[in-house]
Amino acid sequence: MKILLEEKLLGTHSKKNSKYYWILETITGKNEHSEDSLDYFPSSSEKGYIQDVKEEILKSINSEHPFSFPYTPKEGDYLSIKNNLRKQEYLNLIFVNNSWIEEIFMCSYRDCDNDVYTTIKTGVAFLTQDI
Repeated sequence: MKILLEEKLLGTHSKKNSKYYWILETITGKNEHSEDSLDYFPSSSEKGYIQDVKEEILKSINSEHPFSFPYTPKEGDYLSIKNNLRKQEYLNLIFVNNSWIEEIFMCSYRDCDNDVYTTIKTGVAFLTQDI
């Protein structure tokens, strides 16, 4: 599996012309801790190609530099790869302990109550099988 995450501002035109797109976010601050804690429900993708090849995607992204721009992940960075044609098919990854892992349940690794995430870059994703 080869994966290329090409930087591109996601407008209507670019999203319509690509099957997969991605959003990369990083922690930029903390919220004041509130007493009202939110309940987060399970959030996993429906079955589909991304889910079928997620182990290969994880292996590739952890062993190669899939980004088309200079980028060094830091603890807590968050990457979502989404199917533009099927909104319920996606793969959410978080950078923890020097590797990307899947976050199957929303906010199971992130501190969604306190961390403030900001988008670093967006773009289109190219997923190809090794030949």
